[in-house]
Formats: sequence, structure tokens, C-alpha cells
Amino acid sequence: MKIHMLLKLIPFVAIVLLSPQSFTSSDTAGFLRVSGDKVLDAFDKPILLRGINIAFKDFKDVLGEADIKRIADTGANSIRLVMNYRDFETSSFEYNEESFSLLNSLLDWCEKYRIYVILDMHLAPGIQNPHDFVVHREITYEFWKKKEYRERFYALWAEIAKRYAGRKIIAGYDLLNEGVPPRKEDYIEVMNTAAKSIRSHDKNHILIVQEAFLPDGRKEILPIDDRNTMYSIHFFYPPQFTFFTTTRERTITRYPGEMITSGDKIDEVRTEALTGSSGWRKLSISAAPPEGAEILMVNISSMRNRGAVWFDDIHLEVDGQPVDLPAPLVPNNSFEIDYPGINWDTKGSCITVTKGVSRRGKNSLAFFDCNVHSSAQSSPIEVRRGEYLLSAWYKSKDATGDNHLSLSWHRKNVLKFVDKKALLEKIDYALRFKSKYNVPLYVGEFTAHANPSTDSVINYLNDLLDIMKNEGLHWSYWTYYSEYRGVGIFTGSGPHPVDPERLDVLKRHMQQ
Repeated sequence: MKIHMLLKLIPFVAIVLLSPQSFTSSDTAGFLRVSGDKVLDAFDKPILLRGINIAFKDFKDVLGEADIKRIADTGANSIRLVMNYRDFETSSFEYNEESFSLLNSLLDWCEKYRIYVILDMHLAPGIQNPHDFVVHREITYEFWKKKEYRERFYALWAEIAKRYAGRKIIAGYDLLNEGVPPRKEDYIEVMNTAAKSIRSHDKNHILIVQEAFLPDGRKEILPIDDRNTMYSIHFFYPPQFTFFTTTRERTITRYPGEMITSGDKIDEVRTEALTGSSGWRKLSISAAPPEGAEILMVNISSMRNRGAVWFDDIHLEVDGQPVDLPAPLVPNNSFEIDYPGINWDTKGSCITVTKGVSRRGKNSLAFFDCNVHSSAQSSPIEVRRGEYLLSAWYKSKDATGDNHLSLSWHRKNVLKFVDKKALLEKIDYALRFKSKYNVPLYVGEFTAHANPSTDSVINYLNDLLDIMKNEGLHWSYWTYYSEYRGVGIFTGSGPHPVDPERLDVLKRHMQQ
């Protein structure tokens, strides 16, 4: 080859070798790393991680390589991979090679489509908080009480670090999801120990430390002794609007605008008392909203009842158009979903979702031996003009007293006003930490679930994403997939998003 031709090729070869679109582990380029309040890529250029949460468990039976490609096609440059320790531990200090093999495949797909991966320890041995219903529902959490669980946690991170110290497609290790320590000193000790366990095998990857959920209800970001660390918060404000499945205080929210719930009762229409014993029977009531009614509630109540009454397949419609129950967010009119925030709001210890007794499906709502007034209510529903028809199926056994199904009409009760200014005020504590310690800040989870007002969801996401852009924050949206309608962008096995408007907003901000 002539010298002048070789000289012409040299720049081209250099471009190929240094291309930031190549993530394979054989590259000589470095890892993502923290520098001040920035994250730098392999070529020392600032990068903002913008992506989406996705659960490792869903790759076992629902998701695959096509989903990683779909995420890449949105313009996202990262995923936060939600992991359950049970998927990787076969027993204490013993590990599941099948799960690690699947994780290897996931990392290969992400390299292929140029998507960074954040490994998130969403559920740790012993369980680190009492509230996480995403990965696995638990009765108690023992992580902070028993040293054995923490030792297994450190060992699992060490095992991950040994296996993946050289994988440059991994952006970082999110050490512990939403930990609820007894004291902040305990949190700092555990995070520092986990960091040392990782650093004994892996000097390369960024560590991600989330804020601690303290016993008094405060959240606090706590620095650790590691320079290559990014700090993280989760932003679900207001939760009644953004993440309705996690809160029992259900509201109607217009964003920007008022957050409202039911106020003073104006009127109530109810069925006759349901007593005696019977098989499944249908009952219904019809009514139009009275003057001044702004909120509608569906109610089931029992009092002075020494027997049992079961309710199932409750249906509400207005002018022939169905309205989801317990709220116009996620339907649960047949009590088939046993999940916090999607359940009906119950008051009284004699109410339970009963498995094995139902008109159809698996469950019904049962009232057993309710001596004092007990009730189940839907979430508040904004009143529309028209004729409402409420129907339900019930069965009873030796029922006595007052057992009713009813519609109640209310005035609205304004709880607060929510707008972009309110969002900035709520996230300010984290921005001050970022500035004080000169560290990068990562919003590992935020969302706006499906809502009666699509415009409100779009307005909210645009405002929050704009704040994060202006403040230079990294982020991962919650979530890519969920079996529950209105929670995930995708639901079931269909190729199309269930909420394309949300996805379009995310795409625009991912591609900026």
C-alpha cells in the first residue's frame, strides 16, 4: 500500500477505534466515571443517563431482546435493571448460574443496542423496607436487624463485582433500593461496607447510593467514602397523582391545578338491607346527580351483622358508558387484584378479600360478623351529568342488620394546588445536596401513571423532565412493563404501548 494512501486511512481507523457507539468489553476505552457533579463517558465527555426501569424477572417469561431494541429506539441511553436477590441466590452465599446466564445475555443485548445498564438491588436478603410491593410482598423486614442478611448482601454484591468488573456496558451499581434503616448511622455503615465489598473486586464502576428513608418519615441523602459515586432520589410527588398504586389516599388531580377528594355529602341512594341467606343475586340502583354534586363515591357497608355477605362484579356506568372501579385509573370491580392502592378503601376489621368464594374469577369482598359500622369505598369519581347505574352481585349467609350498596354524592374538598413551582420546591433538598457536595444526582424512579386526564399526565411529565434537564439530573422512568393497566408503558405481550402519549413525552426528552 502506498504511503499517501496509508496516511489517508489513519484518521478513518482512529474514528472507528474511538467511536463512542462501540461498547464491547474488548475496547481499550474506559468506563463511565464521576467527575465533580458530572458523569463522564469513555472519552471524558459529560453524559446524562436518560432511560427507563425494567424488571429482570420479566425477562424470564415475558420480555426479550426485542424490548431492549425498542427502548434503544426511543432514544434512551440506559436502563435501570430491577433485581430481586432471590433470582441470584439459590441459598445463603450460593448463586444461581441460570440467572447470571440470563443477565449475561441481557448485557450482550444492551451492548448490541448501545444501552447502558444500571444494576439495581431492588430487594435485598432479609428485606430492607416494609413498603416495597414491586418485586415481592413481605410481612416483615429483617435486613437491618440480623447481621447474616447484611453479610449475604455484601457477598452478593462482591459476586456481581467479580463477574462484571470488566463489563463497560454497566453504568453503575445501585446498591440498595429505598432502604429504611433504624438510624442514619446504620445506613452509612452498610453503604460503606457494600462499597468496600465491591471495590475489592471492581475499581471501575460507578456506585449509586440512594437516599435513606428514616423512621421519622424524612428522606435524607447521606454521603459515603467513595469518590466514584452518584447519589439518587426517587421522586413520586404527589404520590396520589403520580404513583396511585402505592397510596390509599386517592384523589382527583388536574396538573397544573387542584388536587381534590370527596367533601361534604349532599345525598346518598342505597339498596334495601341485604339479609338472610341466598345464593348469588344481582341488585342495582339508578340515580342522577343532585344539584351541586361534584364527587361520586361507590360504597359497600355492613353494620349489626352477625352473619356474612359477599360482593362481586360491581359495575358502574353513566349513560351506558362504563366507569372503572375502584377508581377511573385501574379497574378492580371484581376484587381480582390484591395490591395496595388498587384495592378498595376499607374501614373495619371485619372486611376481607376472600379467595375461593366468587361469582366469577377467584375473589370476592366479604363482610363477616360486622357488629360496628364497616365499609368499603371506591376512590372519588368526578361527577358527569347523566344517569348513573350501579349494579353488583351478592350472596349472604345468616346476614342480619344493615348491609347496603350505595351511591353517595359530595362536594369537592381541595387538598392542595400542584404546579411546576411545587415540584421545584419538593426536589430542592436534593438539588442543595448536589450543589453542596458537588456530586451527580440521579432520579432513579419517577412516574405519572395513567390518569383520567391525559393532558395532566403530559403536562406533569414535561414540567418534571424540564426541571431535570435544567438541573443536569440523570433519570430513569418507572416503568417499562407492568401487568397492571395504567402502570407500565407496555402491558401484556402486545407490541404497542398502552399509553403512547406518555411514551412520546419521554422520547422527546430522551432525544434532547
